[in-house]
Amino acid sequence: MNILITSATTLELQHIREKLKSLQNHNIDFCTTGIGCTFTTYALAKKLHNANFDLILNIGIAGSFVNHITIGTTVVVESEIFGNLGITYPHKFSTLFDEKLMNENAEPFTCGKLLCPYLKIFDLKNIQSVCGITVDTTSGEQNQIEKIKTMFNADIETMEGAAFFYVCLSEKIPFLEIRTISNYIEPRDKSKWDIALALNNLANTVFDFLNNLQSQQIKIIK
Repeated sequence: MNILITSATTLELQHIREKLKSLQNHNIDFCTTGIGCTFTTYALAKKLHNANFDLILNIGIAGSFVNHITIGTTVVVESEIFGNLGITYPHKFSTLFDEKLMNENAEPFTCGKLLCPYLKIFDLKNIQSVCGITVDTTSGEQNQIEKIKTMFNADIETMEGAAFFYVCLSEKIPFLEIRTISNYIEPRDKSKWDIALALNNLANTVFDFLNNLQSQQIKIIK
């Protein structure tokens, strides 16, 4: 298979680059997009303009809103939301769908969400699936965190996921977003984070997935 692995930073790709040198049956390319939706959208669209892929992975670390997903756990994202694309009122935030400025079921959206239809096609070895929210500014203040949790009911937060989903769904290219939890989303305290553990577990999970993929008979209808 021709596979593209994308990530926001070179750090998130570093471990998996080394591990994948031993795989023989996949043609694997890499793309460091930059942090955030704008850079992710541009970098991925530019990459797809010049090459064709059977599968695209977006990998990286993420924060968790829920305590039952422990730090170091790797998850696969089943849905994404643009979490701060909308209008702020004195006492509430309203999405573009709430304001009827966008149709919540206009392709590639489903009820205002971006859904990954490929989770059942691939053998993900019982990796937990989660709902993601994508923001331009990470949540590190308690009132902001509580508002997001109440409004969107997301499990994890990233800065690129929804942009990645949007491009792949629009271009009809099979994709998966795989993230490992490096921290809980709470008032910001990086001393509680474990980025090293998250990066190591992420690389191991992605390697195992791709290694196992070599022996599978995958039929994908784009």
